[in-house]
Amino acid sequence: MEDYFRPRLRALVAEARRDGIDTDVAVAVLLDLLDTLDFASSRGEDPQS
Repeated sequence: MEDYFRPRLRALVAEARRDGIDTDVAVAVLLDLLDTLDFASSRGEDPQS
């Protein structure tokens, strides 16, 4: 599983850095997403669909 996620997470952090977001902030946001109970509701989608 690590082989799947590691390059994607690195790419997300690299993109954030290119956009002027500090690495620590990007990682903090990603960690905060892990604590989100329902990713669908955080995007404004109906979690029932």
